[in-house]
Amino acid sequence: MAICRADKCNAFCCRYISVHIDTPRSKVDFDEIRWFVSHENVVVYKDEENDWLVEFVTPCKFLKNNKCEIYEARPDVCREYDPDGCADSEKNIEMKIAFKKPTDVEKFVAKRWPKKKKKKRSLSEKK
Repeated sequence: MAICRADKCNAFCCRYISVHIDTPRSKVDFDEIRWFVSHENVVVYKDEENDWLVEFVTPCKFLKNNKCEIYEARPDVCREYDPDGCADSEKNIEMKIAFKKPTDVEKFVAKRWPKKKKKKRSLSEKK
């Protein structure tokens, strides 16, 4: 594991949290994602490893002037973070699918489950 160099770190990993979610498979699942992204600073995406995550863009309370105020007492999840996997900016996060706003989800669902057109009944079928 690499060592994080404070003089090179932009603390991007301290500015968001992401949580794995189950792979969405139904319209109900995607409606829940639509609800997630209806909130400010929330993104749902499928990453390069095909994992689905909900990301909350919100800085750590202990990040001050781009430095951790509790570095020596930081949580284990921070200690175990590998700087080699550091996303030094949002552009470096590989997203196969990303939903940033409700309309993104609505467009995806419309393509995946297109509405069936009602077939017009002929006069002979109506009798």
